[in-house]
Amino acid sequence: MKKQIFIDGLKIIYEEENPNQQKAIVFIHGSGATKLTWKYQLQAPLSYYTKIALDLSGHGESEGNGCSSINDYVEFIKSFIENLGLKNVALCGHSMGGAIVQLFSLEYPSLIDSIIIAGSGAKLKVHQDILDGTLKGLNYAKEWAYCEYTKKELIDEAESDFAQTDKLVRYNDFLACNKFDIMQKTSQIQKPTLIIVGSCDKLTPIKYAQYLKDSIGQSKLVIVQNAGHMSMWEQPDDFNQAICDFL
Repeated sequence: MKKQIFIDGLKIIYEEENPNQQKAIVFIHGSGATKLTWKYQLQAPLSYYTKIALDLSGHGESEGNGCSSINDYVEFIKSFIENLGLKNVALCGHSMGGAIVQLFSLEYPSLIDSIIIAGSGAKLKVHQDILDGTLKGLNYAKEWAYCEYTKKELIDEAESDFAQTDKLVRYNDFLACNKFDIMQKTSQIQKPTLIIVGSCDKLTPIKYAQYLKDSIGQSKLVIVQNAGHMSMWEQPDDFNQAICDFL
């Protein structure tokens, strides 16, 4: 069910399934993306969890201009959680969302119970060609974000929300990722952590996930076979099973 909330005067849109549970899982999308990223995860059989996927500020149907740093997105998510009064929260983030989740767990550990990091890393350097192309409105996702075995129809549907987010917002997202580097701090993450990566991920390869696994004490690594950077779309059943087993 689509809902809205106001944060700093901006209308923020989110999808909510299985409301009014004692626990909640909040799904955070990546650079330039929308809540559509989590279409299949909102269907995951998590009977004790309220499932929420939001459009970050300036993305999809939410008002605003986005943020230019991961820190600012962390503050935004803090406001979102507090405004909704969520308790016993699991945070799940993809790519840039994974960076937000990592930093959130360091800054506000008392607000969450666990974290899920999907297709992300402790450092997210972005190639200059991608930064330049993003300002021109180009989409590199179809070329880089999917496994070679992924069907074109699925990719087209997954990328159907591309035009919903302004290219400048997407560019600032990539800049935020480019500046993100907590490689010396990941060992300080104390929350139970699930790390998910696609076996064919070219953007945040398995070595990124392995670094997180080696650095975070209470962590589990799941490699989703025949999936690229968008494993939650490419192999949703396997992705959802990993989340359900973890939670």
